[in-house]
Amino acid sequence: MDLGLAGKVAIVTGAASKEGIGWATAMSLAKEGADVAVADIAFEGVQAAAEAIKKLGRKSIALKVDQSVYEEVKNAVAKINAEFGKVDILVNNAAILSNLGSIKKMLPEKWAMEININLNGPYYWTREVLPIMSQNGWGRIVNISSIAGMVGGLGLPGYTASKGGLVALTKSTAKEGATKGVTANVISLGLVETEAYKRGTLDPKAVEQLKSRVPMGRMAQPSEAADVITFIASERASYITGANVLVEAGILLNVN
Repeated sequence: MDLGLAGKVAIVTGAASKEGIGWATAMSLAKEGADVAVADIAFEGVQAAAEAIKKLGRKSIALKVDQSVYEEVKNAVAKINAEFGKVDILVNNAAILSNLGSIKKMLPEKWAMEININLNGPYYWTREVLPIMSQNGWGRIVNISSIAGMVGGLGLPGYTASKGGLVALTKSTAKEGATKGVTANVISLGLVETEAYKRGTLDPKAVEQLKSRVPMGRMAQPSEAADVITFIASERASYITGANVLVEAGILLNVN
């Protein structure tokens, strides 16, 4: 199926890790014919991603961006727009999970960090690209959230709050962009086998317990998330906006 992405210009944030969703999404978009700008605070990682995209025959630039800082995002979008002449697709993937603990134990600065990166960052990117897309009459904004933003998560107050806020931001963006040819959708992911899981950021016992609740009995691969993101970012998804697309293998079926 031709997704109509040839010649489109995409921005993918949080694309530094070869085992991550952002990297997989950037490669998926490039394989469908899009030029892709990759952004992350880890510059060496996005440099590698940009080189991999170029080997696929597409144009790419790598940018070091701390998306919790508005001016950095503003400057990055201006550079991308100047380089490519437009921005068609934004995938807000970059996020952190910096605190595991109760609301009482979570330090206010840790709360602020997660909100700034996970929610303010996507807002900053959206604020800068939406006028460009609206002027061109075509755009796709895809925000990457989590089922934790829908049902909460014990010991994840900042992360769940930021991801829940991202769902609401998406719906507001969808309403604003609807008459301008711009769609906005959010992908709420379940368990995805990224580097964060592999390096033990989360308690392995807790991960195994979560996996046991997945009807399919396994985590998703980053490429499986990327395939859905690429479709939602495509011409084929022209009548989908304001949607919360669940990619979680039925784990919510087991939420009481």
